[in-house]
Amino acid sequence: MVIQLTVVGVAAAIGIAAGVVSIGTTLVDKIKGFLPDNEADRKEVKYLSFKDNQPSGGFRLILVNEKTGWNKAVRIYTNPGGADYQEVKAGDSTGTVCKGNMHLKYDSKRVNFPSNKDYITLNLMKPGTLGIYSTVDEIRIYKDKFADYNGQTFVVYWQNDNSGYFSDPKNFVSPADM
Repeated sequence: MVIQLTVVGVAAAIGIAAGVVSIGTTLVDKIKGFLPDNEADRKEVKYLSFKDNQPSGGFRLILVNEKTGWNKAVRIYTNPGGADYQEVKAGDSTGTVCKGNMHLKYDSKRVNFPSNKDYITLNLMKPGTLGIYSTVDEIRIYKDKFADYNGQTFVVYWQNDNSGYFSDPKNFVSPADM
């Protein structure tokens, strides 16, 4: 939202400098088209947790995307505020095709719980204009909730924009189908 206000503010300053009193809706719509619509993007994501006896001390994270979709990513920060992260990515040019559903691709990583941090973050990332990734949503898993994920698999299902693919429960795949 801060970026949007800044870009619109810059456009307004340019318009005023050129002697234009107001910005037409066409220009504002074009500017908005370059910025992510996080609310709409969040609606494209579904989550499931599987109790499938993963090793304790962490969990397995799987990102599932339609294989025709733009690449999506989940960045895993076990040291919030730091620059180091792990990443799972799936989409048209990355990931592995699911054996249980050839329309889907996935990627997975093991996430170990840090002993000295209050939480970890999972940043859901999607490419925007010029392929630059931006955060659609951030999931924080606090230390007091680590036990809820311990030894499990957490799956992020992320469909193409407006496809509705994961609105049908039969399209979900389990970790065993990957």
